[in-house]
Formats: sequence, structure tokens, C-alpha cells
Amino acid sequence: MMKFTVKSLITLVVTSSALLLTPMKSDAQVNMSRLAQVAKSCQENIFSSNYYKRMGFDTNSINQYLENSYNQEKAITHCIHSRYHYSLVLTKYPWLDSTGEILPGYPGSVVAASLASLFGSSNQTSILDCIANQDVSSRECSQTRQVIGSGANFREREIDWYRSYKVNVCPSCVVAHDEVSGSREEILKAFIKWFFTLEKAQRRELISLLGDGDEARELRLVIMREVKAAEKKYLEVRQGVEEQEQERRRQEVLGN
Repeated sequence: MMKFTVKSLITLVVTSSALLLTPMKSDAQVNMSRLAQVAKSCQENIFSSNYYKRMGFDTNSINQYLENSYNQEKAITHCIHSRYHYSLVLTKYPWLDSTGEILPGYPGSVVAASLASLFGSSNQTSILDCIANQDVSSRECSQTRQVIGSGANFREREIDWYRSYKVNVCPSCVVAHDEVSGSREEILKAFIKWFFTLEKAQRRELISLLGDGDEARELRLVIMREVKAAEKKYLEVRQGVEEQEQERRRQEVLGN
């Protein structure tokens, strides 16, 4: 465990518990049980040296970064964003979890979910034409190629490690990514090969999430709206916990 103040640790631990006890408005979209589980797992991993050692990161620099409370909040929020999004995608497409790996240690499910996140509101992904052409250097593959890999090792880009979908969701994917030096072409080739191992119905479902057109775009937006709502709810509950803790300390000073 990295070094943090007792105040920080109390806030983090209590927040994940408070999420389960927070009443939701009838029109709310957030699954509070899922959010509590995601928040708990993020708190356990983001502040664990062992988590980063699994990816070969310099834990000293990460520890130094996370000594700042503002940076802690950024790291937790990005983790919640990635893990809640991944959980939603697997809930909508449960078969993805058993479709194997594109590279050793790199599940296809993580690639698919991260692409859905990175494509976002784009309605011109051209991913179907890219897969059909099977030419990773083609114009049709340009957008997918751009986002599927970093083009460099994560160990060389640790300054923004906390933003990465793979770092937050799949440490073994980071290792696999760096084994090919972050080559976008190699990762895209492996993804296309994996795609053709799927059943025809599964291919159609995946393109309904990642493809062009209004329906795919709207589906990605629906998922992202819930993810953003989950982030907001977490921060609201965390703020409430901090305010309660502050009030408790005030009352202790007054002897109440």
C-alpha cells in the first residue's frame, strides 16, 4: 500500500460503502451496486504498488504523483470511468468474456470495449471496411489504427498512465501491448484475426457497437452517459463523506 493520510484512506473506504446506502432518484441510470464494486476495486488497485509492478512501472514516480489529493481524485475518477464502462459492455455483450485473446494476456473483450470508449460519438469509424479489407495500413483503418495502440511503450509514457483504459482495466494487456512496442499495426492485425474467430452473430453484434451509423453511435452514447452519471454520483457521495467527516471533527473540537 502506498503512503496516504488517514483522512484520505477513511474517505476512500467509507465512500464505496456509502454508495450502496445512497438512495437514487427514480429516473437515475446508475447501477449503484456496480458502482460500489467498481469504486472498491479502484481504491484497492490505484493505491497499490503491486498493481503497478505487474505492469513494470516505476512505482516511486507513481507514488510521488499520488501524494497529491487532487491527483488521487483524478486517478480514481479515470479508473471508475474505465471499469464501469467495461462492466457495462460485458453486461450488454456477456459472450465477449469468453472469446479469447488477440495476443497472449490481451483479451479481445478489452480491445472491443476500449474501442467503444475511444470511438465515442464518432459515426464514421470505418471499422467494418477496415476488417473487410484486412489491410491495416489502409485509409479505412486509419481511425481504428490510431486508437487501438499508443505507438509506444506504456513504460515510456508513465506521465499519463492514469488515463489509460488498459492500465485501469487489464494490467496483462499493458504488458502484451509493450511486448510489441505499442505497434498499432501489430495490435490491429491481431484484432482483425480475432474478429474472424467470432461467430457470425457475434460479429454483427460487435459491429452494432463499434460501427458507423446512427444506431451504433447512439449505443455508444447511451453507455457513455451512464458512465458519466456514475462518475458524477461517486464524486457526490465522496463529497458528502468528506463533509460528514469534517463536521465530526468540528464536533470533537467543541466536545459534543
